[in-house]
Amino acid sequence: MKETEITVQVFDSFENIDRILKQNGFESTRKFKLHDSYFTTISDVAGVDFKHLIDNSILVREITDDKIVGQLMYKKKNYDDAGNVISEEKTKVIIDDFDKTVKILTLAGLNNYVQVKNSSIVYKDDKMEICLQVVENLGIFIEYEEDESVKNLTEQEKIEIMTGNLKSLGLKLGEDYSCKKVEMLLNK
Repeated sequence: MKETEITVQVFDSFENIDRILKQNGFESTRKFKLHDSYFTTISDVAGVDFKHLIDNSILVREITDDKIVGQLMYKKKNYDDAGNVISEEKTKVIIDDFDKTVKILTLAGLNNYVQVKNSSIVYKDDKMEICLQVVENLGIFIEYEEDESVKNLTEQEKIEIMTGNLKSLGLKLGEDYSCKKVEMLLNK
């Protein structure tokens, strides 16, 4: 199923973000860690158009909270004319061993070109659910996936409402609501 998601960088300390969210009526509902390893058949990713790279990539994901879950995943991203991700469709399968899956793909000759590690906290109020991510070597981000209140709108209408919802929180947000953390790490 195709879903609209926005991702924006937050320029503040974790403690201040947590305080502001709680003042706005949010509760922390879940904490977890993510480790994503991205693979592609492209041997040298330097200078490769990001959309082409990500369209030709799979990722191995490990989610750690009270248990460890592994996934092999492909994300089909849809872009607007400005290159912003407006929706994505995920195809995934459960794996039982993250390290062995990474090893198999590496031995098969795929290029493990980036790893994204973050600590995440899901916050929820009576209107929305957001995921605050502290991304290793990159910064703090909020991911906000569409909910039932916007399901029947166009992708652009969804983005406008979701962006407005985040702006109303009073956080120090970046200008890009389509942050691509993988690309940001590659360009560091």
